Amino acid sequence: MEEIVELMKSRHSVRQYHDKKISEDVRETLNMYAAELNEKGGLHMQIIYDEPECFNSRMAHYGKFENCNNYIAMVGKKAYDLDERCDFYGELLVLKAQELGLNTCWTALTHGKSKAFQVKSNLQLM
Repeated sequence: MEEIVELMKSRHSVRQYHDKKISEDVRETLNMYAAELNEKGGLHMQIIYDEPECFNSRMAHYGKFENCNNYIAMVGKKAYDLDERCDFYGELLVLKAQELGLNTCWTALTHGKSKAFQVKSNLQLM
């Protein structure tokens, strides 16, 4: 429990990123953890790597995002508690990213259109 509190204290919102790839071992760790959280939370969170188009929009420039080529799409089955589950399990995932040396930022409306993640008809992007 003490470790997660320290991660929470060290986490802060970042909008300007280094133009550098995330290593394969970090990707593997994040992907495995995301799969575990998706199972527990009944979600379909998707981590997208090396895809600059999602934050290549007017709103993203307004939000001062730079070099944002990696992101997590918060997706789940439409339900009354979807936002709560996305918040809870999404925060666990960004704390894991923090633990692995990656900074993050929650966004809404600042992303553009991307075809890298999938939102099937019975799912919703949060």
